[in-house]
Amino acid sequence: MDKNNNMDRVASLGAPSFFSTAKELRVIFEMLAMASFRSRLDKIKCGDGHPVVVAPSFMTGDGGTAALRGFLRRSGFAGYGWEQGRNTGLREQTYLEYERHVKDLAARHCRKVSLVGWSLGGVYARTAAHKNPDIVRQVITLGSPIHIPDMNGVTGPVLKLYEALNPGAMTDPMLEWGDCWRSVPAVPSTAIYSEGDGIVDWNFCVDKEHSSQTENLRVPGSHVGLTHNLAVMYAIADRLAQREGQWRPFDLTGLRGRVYGRTAAMTPAQA
Repeated sequence: MDKNNNMDRVASLGAPSFFSTAKELRVIFEMLAMASFRSRLDKIKCGDGHPVVVAPSFMTGDGGTAALRGFLRRSGFAGYGWEQGRNTGLREQTYLEYERHVKDLAARHCRKVSLVGWSLGGVYARTAAHKNPDIVRQVITLGSPIHIPDMNGVTGPVLKLYEALNPGAMTDPMLEWGDCWRSVPAVPSTAIYSEGDGIVDWNFCVDKEHSSQTENLRVPGSHVGLTHNLAVMYAIADRLAQREGQWRPFDLTGLRGRVYGRTAAMTPAQA
């Protein structure tokens, strides 16, 4: 599908409805649930100590991923923030500093690094995985718009807000790197998404290409609450706990099949 048709697909999908966006208030209950079940979460001890870097969503920083990183550390992983301050959008210089941080951790631990990215942070994570498969163990995205086409020429309220909060972003060189986050990386990847996402259309949050080390994993919940979502936390720990080189898709048998899913997704490239 060419770029013009991709843009038509973006226009036809549009932003989530007002009702869907209003449902983002579910984050309150998701945070309460996480607090209530923390003692059970803390019993998950599956980590092997390898480093995991978590990149935040647009207009948030490491504070927005503190709960998730704390859970990862208590589970036995070496959880790190991205250490780039607030995520103000796709910026080449920010990416280069983030990539340097990932490389430093790989050298410090003498191990490959797993990357987790929430929303726009997932675009950074996928780009790093694409460019550095030799030091990245796996990549996990949470409601990340990994299949939105090149943003140049795309219109709508989300884009207007992006431009208003991030002057000059539409001319940043990183916008030309779209293939880095849209193409399936050479490392295991899990795209976690919610069909109830009230911020990002979930159709853009899944991989259209399927391989033996790529999966789309559906969870219930909001977009804002993805880093406080019990189902998401469990799935991330399960994915990260796999031995290096022995990645397998998430097991949906038994009770898991009632909570998670792999609904076939109509992505922009399949229209």
